[in-house]
This record gives sequence, structure tokens and C-alpha cells, in this order.
Amino acid sequence: MCNLFNVANVDDVLEKLREFQEGPDPSRKLKENISGKIYRVKKFLAFMAEGKSNLSNMVFLNETRKINSWVSSLSRSGVTETTIKHYVDNVSQFIDFIAETPPQTSRLSKNVMIGLRREMKGLRKSLKRGVAMHRTSVKASKEEKVLSKGLLLDSPGDGPTPRIQWKFYGLFSAFLSSVFGHRGGVFQNMTIQEVMEAKRSSTENAFLINIKTHKTNELYGPAQIILMEEEYEWVLRFLILKDQLPGGLGAKFFFFVSTPNPCKNLNNYFQEAWKAMGLPGCPTFTDVRTSIASHANFTHAPENRLKLCKFMCHDVCTADTFYVTNLTAKQAVEHRRLFEAALEGLERSLA
Repeated sequence: MCNLFNVANVDDVLEKLREFQEGPDPSRKLKENISGKIYRVKKFLAFMAEGKSNLSNMVFLNETRKINSWVSSLSRSGVTETTIKHYVDNVSQFIDFIAETPPQTSRLSKNVMIGLRREMKGLRKSLKRGVAMHRTSVKASKEEKVLSKGLLLDSPGDGPTPRIQWKFYGLFSAFLSSVFGHRGGVFQNMTIQEVMEAKRSSTENAFLINIKTHKTNELYGPAQIILMEEEYEWVLRFLILKDQLPGGLGAKFFFFVSTPNPCKNLNNYFQEAWKAMGLPGCPTFTDVRTSIASHANFTHAPENRLKLCKFMCHDVCTADTFYVTNLTAKQAVEHRRLFEAALEGLERSLA
């Protein structure tokens, strides 16, 4: 391993990049995301600096062939196309950063930086096809796990119980996921304070919970969960008992554990509850989210689908890219008939 990270100048640049991307008041989730980006940039720099000396001038970056070799090495190591894209995107951000705020010791000219930025832009473009094919493959595997509408509606039927903590977590998160299709992180980050501050609707006899910390909060604001009165009573009964459980006294998160951290095993509890209810398969929160997004796509009119996508804290394009599964054979045949009808109409108009 090269002595790259013993070079104070490189460490200083990475720390400044971290501060720039985190901003003045970063959330815990944002800090975790930025740490992941810095890690990927470090891996790139270590590859580029291997066998080099005088690293502080950063001239070791001016090797486009080696940059291409780095991408190839990721692929040979079994890194997926989407993860390689993350690497390239993060390195592109790093190159942009040092181009706009060059370190004092840097000997990279403006023309060199223009070339490096052009190279990274070309790499990002070349990866698009592979990423699209990978996502199609992932969608196909998700298709096998898509849950029927009836199953999604019936699964919460047994109802949660606060007597056994992990069982309640599994059942209640299964209920929330099957109704709202939120990411697992939304449930993990839901705080007791947010639950207690739920806004009551007297006309609908329901309680609205606003969850501030989640993956796309900067774009969509708080994620929302609406509970009917009986469902909100489940929550209150659990909170009455929480102090008797390890970590319950002074807990911050609704799905708390014995430590101050959110429950990282919530998906496991969800799967155990799913199995205990006698339901088929072993879905994850993402599988349920995929199923709901897919059913919304094939069932609802565009305006209603847009409403559901916003409630799930993603846009329609995101749903199409990551969640909505490919067409079934029956749906594909229906689409073929539409094409045939269009061509028949064209022939008649030409005749």
C-alpha cells in the first residue's frame, strides 16, 4: 500500500471536500453518505498513487490510461455497474473540487484539469449502458418477489402486540411498509417525539406523523405516516410499556434498542413476522416498496400515481428507474397489440 495518506496535503484536500459537501448543519445520515464518498475517493487516489513519489503536487492524477485501468480493475473485482458509477461520480466531484479550489502545492495546470474533467465526463457517459442493463437485471429479479395486492392488504390483519419487543417491531413495521411503501430507513429514524407530536385530524379521525430524517428529505420534506385512531392506540400502548424494556428509558427512536442508536435489525424482525404470519416468501422493505410502486404504475391514472410517488418520497422517474418492474408476458402482449393497432391505422391511412 502506498504512503498516500501520510501526505498532509492530500488529507487536507479530502477534509476540505468533506466539509464542503457536509455543509453547516449535516444530519447523521448525510455524514454517513459523505464518509462513503470520501472512502471511494481514497481508494481511487491510492490506486493512482501506487509506485509514485512526491504526491503532494498531485501530478500522479494526470494519467488518463491509469484512470481507465482503475475502472477496469473495479469491474474485474466483481464490483457492480451501479457501484462503479458511484465511484466515478464521487471521483468526478473530487476532480471538480480541486479544479475550482486547487491546493497550493498542486502542479496540475488548468489545461490538465480540463482534460481530467473531460475524461471523467466520458467515463460517466460510457457507464450509462452498463448501469441500465444492470438495473434491468435487478428489476427482473425483483419481479419474482413482487407481492400481490391482496397479500399487501391482508398481511397486517393479525395486528401487532407490545408484549414481545421484536415481534411488535416486526408486525408493526410490516403493517407500515405494506400500507405506505416507505424505505426501511424512514421507520428506523422515526422518533418518539415525532410520534407524540402527531397531528390529529378530527374530521378523518386520524393521526399524521411527520418523520424528518430520511434519504430524500431535502427534496420532499418529512416522510409521512397516517394512522387511524385504533392504529395510533397500538403506538401509545407500546410507549406505555417501553420503559420496562432495555434502552426504553430515555429512548429517542420509536424502534429503539438497548443502545441510543436506531434499530438496524428492523428488516430482520419484519421478515420474521412475515414468516410467522404464514405469508409466502421472505421479502425486504425494498421488495414491498417495489411491489407497491409497480401496482401503482399499472393501476392508477398518472395524476394519482404522482400523488403516491410524492407520498413515498420519490418522483415518478425514480419509481420507473428503481422500483417499477418490467412488464409481464400478458402486459407485453397487450403492448404489442397497441403497436399492431397503430400500424394497422397507418396502413389504412396510406391506402
